[in-house]
Amino acid sequence: MIKDTIYNDLLVELKDKPNRLKHVIGVRDTALKFGKKYNLDLEKLEIAALLHDITKYYTLKQNKEIIDKHFEETDRIYKYYNKKILHAFSAYILAKEKYNIKSGEILNSILNHTIGRPNMSMYEKVIFISDYTEPNRTYDSCVKVRKISMNNIDEAVFTAIDDSIKFYEAKGELIPLTAYEARHFYRKLLEVQHD
Repeated sequence: MIKDTIYNDLLVELKDKPNRLKHVIGVRDTALKFGKKYNLDLEKLEIAALLHDITKYYTLKQNKEIIDKHFEETDRIYKYYNKKILHAFSAYILAKEKYNIKSGEILNSILNHTIGRPNMSMYEKVIFISDYTEPNRTYDSCVKVRKISMNNIDEAVFTAIDDSIKFYEAKGELIPLTAYEARHFYRKLLEVQHD
């Protein structure tokens, strides 16, 4: 079964990174809880959660080799995407090529787990929020977003994106335009929900 293969590969990939492995398992367990709540395909969520950080410790050179080979607009990616989030692109390609994943729900959830995007599917939102709020994460925004996510996943997505943008702006780090577009989208969506 593919998820068993992925899990075994993950154990090898993260054998010297026990905290990252704990994080990935935390994301998986959190995603499965949301999946039951929203009646989603649990196997798809589990595969996406297990793969979302599988290339987290690839070097910048390894990530760039994969991105250069498989993505257009690489100049835009390197200009706006902080190098710490390039693993989302390489993990997306690894899922397609090594594990033959064809499901758009899984692939898009992996690709968009770091900063989100406007109009995410429920699978993307679940992986995005599970990554942000899994139990091993304890920073203030995570605790706040975890509480919000129990009642309104769209508000949780907006808050996570908004807090992240403010955090990285304060540090003077790169923030992709997609993050601002996603924040705008979810702000407008919440206004409609609250009308």
